[in-house]
Amino acid sequence: MNPPNPRHQRSIIHHLPLALLALAVLLYAAYFSYLTVLRLHAFESRALDMGNLNQTIWNTAHGDWFRITNQESDLTNRLGYHVEPILLPIALLYRLFPRPEFLLVLQAVIVALGALPLFALARRQGLGDWLALVFGLAYLLNPTIQAANWLEFHPVTLAPTFLMATFYFLIAGQTRGFIVFAILSASCKEEIGLLVAMIGLYAWLALRKPRLGLTTFFLAAGWSLLAVLGIQNVVAGGNIHWGRYAYLGESTTQKLISLITRPDLILAQLQRAEIGRYFFELLLPVGFTALLAPEVLLLALPSLAINLLADFAPMHQVTTLIYAAPVLPFVMLAAVMGIARANEWINRTRMTRIERINTDQNSPKSASSAFHWVAAILVLGGALVGQRLWGVLPGSGNHLALSVTDHHRRAAAVIAQIPPDAAVSAQDRLNPHVSGRRTLYIFPRVDDADYVLLDVTGPAWPQHPADLRRIVDDLLAGDFGIATATDGYLLLQRGNANKTLPPEFFTAWMQPTPQVESEGFVVTSIVFGDENGDLLALRGYRVATDRYGELVVDLWWEALRPLDADYRFYVGYLDQELQTLHDSRFYPPAAELWYPTSSWTPGQSVRVQTLPWTLDRDAFVLGVGVYAGEDGWTDGARLNVRQVEPALPVLEGGTLVRLGGFAQASAETGWTPLAPVANAPAQTLNAAFAGGLVLEGATLPQSARRGDALPVTLFWRADESPVADYSVFVQLLDVNGVNVAQWDGAPHDAVSKLPASAWPVNWRGSHALALPLADTLPAGKYAIITGMYDWRTNARLTVNGSNHVEIGRVEIRE
Repeated sequence: MNPPNPRHQRSIIHHLPLALLALAVLLYAAYFSYLTVLRLHAFESRALDMGNLNQTIWNTAHGDWFRITNQESDLTNRLGYHVEPILLPIALLYRLFPRPEFLLVLQAVIVALGALPLFALARRQGLGDWLALVFGLAYLLNPTIQAANWLEFHPVTLAPTFLMATFYFLIAGQTRGFIVFAILSASCKEEIGLLVAMIGLYAWLALRKPRLGLTTFFLAAGWSLLAVLGIQNVVAGGNIHWGRYAYLGESTTQKLISLITRPDLILAQLQRAEIGRYFFELLLPVGFTALLAPEVLLLALPSLAINLLADFAPMHQVTTLIYAAPVLPFVMLAAVMGIARANEWINRTRMTRIERINTDQNSPKSASSAFHWVAAILVLGGALVGQRLWGVLPGSGNHLALSVTDHHRRAAAVIAQIPPDAAVSAQDRLNPHVSGRRTLYIFPRVDDADYVLLDVTGPAWPQHPADLRRIVDDLLAGDFGIATATDGYLLLQRGNANKTLPPEFFTAWMQPTPQVESEGFVVTSIVFGDENGDLLALRGYRVATDRYGELVVDLWWEALRPLDADYRFYVGYLDQELQTLHDSRFYPPAAELWYPTSSWTPGQSVRVQTLPWTLDRDAFVLGVGVYAGEDGWTDGARLNVRQVEPALPVLEGGTLVRLGGFAQASAETGWTPLAPVANAPAQTLNAAFAGGLVLEGATLPQSARRGDALPVTLFWRADESPVADYSVFVQLLDVNGVNVAQWDGAPHDAVSKLPASAWPVNWRGSHALALPLADTLPAGKYAIITGMYDWRTNARLTVNGSNHVEIGRVEIRE
């Protein structure tokens, strides 16, 4: 058996960093291809910009260069929005794979390849293959490039790879490669030419290459000026984004003058842009090592100015949108050049102190090796922290879990019925899926569209749900008819005579009630009706958050008999005082608009889902009712609650069921139900009041400081449902029996205020309240009493032969 070849083993180790980098690049490209295609298939891609760019590239591939109809009605050339010549070679490839998925895969591959020039630069600068691998991994983990890659397809997302390659070939002295990638970079967007121009300045001033540097500077800067002041002026009458800098002046000249003469405006804008936070999010993922080469970091100055000086908040985002993508390559390049500079300084310093022939542990090689470890920890550590805070990988701060549902899959059959040469108006999230055509509009713009494609089951952005229904009714009243309708998808066709929705359209809401309490589902049997009998039953509900963390409530209803009226569902999000935070009257569920109760089949389970809502509270109370007519909730056309199982409080004259309270620890967590009783009383009382409520016990401290609030918790039980809404009082009495502090109000449980008449039999609840103590209250022993009274007459209810019950004594301290 031959012994292992030492040279072969050294060769494997020597190439291992590059092999690991190649594996990381492959994994990134594969995963982000999967992730962005999944996003498209889960209907999370939007008309702006996936639909826009796919239509532009489709038209360009078919000879109608840069045509776009998907945005402004009077601007049908993409060059009026952005000048991106790179779309021309992309369009050639697109002819081979004419689908939006191709663009997403292409983007993921090019972004992933950006790790290669960074690796090559680090190795060339003497940092070694392993530290070069660290920089490549840090780039692939960077949340800024991941956010841009995740956010659909944009040519500017390709620029970081091209810009880093441009810089590498400049440092390597390979002029041809430099020219090729400089051209590719500048072709990604009109502003990128300014970044290439800055690289030209670097070549002139830092590398002492005046001919190459000045030529690059003038050509690249001239291209950006031509794109903005020439091409866009011809196509669109100027750059349509100038309005983001209107605070600087009306004309371009005025804006430039203000940049020089109005530092107050600039400083105020940088404050609004949160410049400190902006740079923190940029620099943390490289361990702030980019600060070691500030002259390289400054090459991003044009894009930094464009972003930070814009009076447009999205441009100030670093880790969620695309705007910081052109800045990122210079952060990465500055990190490499800065570490290389520090490494060179350490080696040079050591060389002056140690003889070159010295090979002991204090040699320059050992010092450099230690520095490499420190640099690797800084860079990779920063990358991992940045990924955890803001990345899009699973477990990271901006990760969004997506799935393709059966409803999503059913869209394919509907879309397949649209002829490829037809003009189409499509909703925002459907728009990218039909954007491979000459003429496309974002609904509700219809113009000369032959077809209108809608999904009415969810949010109707940019329309209000009721407006969407009205627009569809208007189209059907005109020359549009229903070509097909299934599972909430609606395809309208100009000239089609059919005006009737088929039964399969309503399957989106015909969903069986879950049979067990799981995944937050709560089984109920709450019957609503009128004087003629039972009409509707709520069989269960679920409180959840959607993929964006917004509050969504699912309700499973059943018609108990054929219904002549179209009833509406009141879903109220209330505070602890039962005041409305938000309700469904403003933003009605899609089922209410499209599947009215008069169409329901008795016994058929119907899922009614509220539209997503961002509730600016960490807790809320959920109430549900049923009413008839648009204003019936306030005008008295409510149905009565006739049965509630299991027992729940019924409010507002027997028309509103309080389903429960829910709390959320953070925006990332779901809603958890609140129990009506929190903990157990410190002392047992079992004081039965005449009205039907029993004070089971109380908890209070032994002492309190004057000027503070004295916490008191009362524990109630309903042996009978009180016939009136009695009030509760809590008083602090001094040694002479004088009331020195008091709280009055309706009874509560741990969920919310709960008027006495709404307590079901055997309902238990705890009420935590605070008794305010005056600053001037003398120190000493005090008694605490509580009782109930009829607020209409102030007559107290009897309890154990008295009109109050003492719940404890407390010492008040100074």
